[in-house]
Amino acid sequence: MRSLHFLHKIKSLLIDKRPKGFGKALKLIDGLFFQKLPKGEILLKTLYGFPLYINPRFDKGIEKKIYLTGTYEKGLLHVIDNLIGPGDIVVDAGANIGLISVFCGLRVSKGGLVIAFEPHPETAQILRRNIALNQLNQVQVFERALGSKPGTAKIYSNLQINRGAASMVDFKEGAPSFDIQVDVLDDVHSSIQHEKVNLLKIDVEGFEMEVLKGAQNLLSKEDGPILVVECSTTRQNFQYTMEDLFNFLTKTNGYSIFRFVISKEKISRLVPVNSVDQLPNHDNILAFKPLHLANLRRNQSIF
Repeated sequence: MRSLHFLHKIKSLLIDKRPKGFGKALKLIDGLFFQKLPKGEILLKTLYGFPLYINPRFDKGIEKKIYLTGTYEKGLLHVIDNLIGPGDIVVDAGANIGLISVFCGLRVSKGGLVIAFEPHPETAQILRRNIALNQLNQVQVFERALGSKPGTAKIYSNLQINRGAASMVDFKEGAPSFDIQVDVLDDVHSSIQHEKVNLLKIDVEGFEMEVLKGAQNLLSKEDGPILVVECSTTRQNFQYTMEDLFNFLTKTNGYSIFRFVISKEKISRLVPVNSVDQLPNHDNILAFKPLHLANLRRNQSIF
């Protein structure tokens, strides 16, 4: 685990600094040390120093990327690191195996709270193990989905992509499915007896608008949460238009939208999205209230 962590640090430095010949150096490291995937689950120390259970041979998306680089969505984690701190409240809708939940749990520390929603029962088991592994009592797991109204639904596995690609939208006939419970975020928030949520991250494979609609009371507040939302025009299972998303955030709830100059995978600045056609084809977007921007504009590491 230690040797891989050292190699991830070297690869990360090469990617960020991009010295002359860095491409050849990366290929050499990958050829010598990462040519074969481990046969089963392993315990890996991430780029950030905390361990996770992953299975890169079973999950050839997120977990393979973590195995090869020590991280996933590095640019997004860099931004989140600049947006939250001790004592904050984070909601992680679509927590998967827990990379972001653990990262945020360590950042908010014992005085804060991370509420991690992961409805897929098999993935939720790994999420719980990773949280326990890192001794994070400040992270609470809800093995259920979020939507615009409470009830029950099915979630469909999509292991051709990765564990996290499981969706509540039936996109492929014959995909394995599980019966799950659906909650409304406004109801959950009122039950946890906290005045606000500082950050709400939503990556739920086409169900993003339903989650947002179920958080209308929370979003309408002047100090509503900073939002991280997956935005895609390239997946068949997305159940809303880009106009729906843009108008709901900007016109209905008074948010300003930003995107990455490069992508969520690389450390880069955020730039404003002023119209629907400026939304990314497939990437995360961030949305801020005026109150957030007034406090964050001096943060030159993300703007």
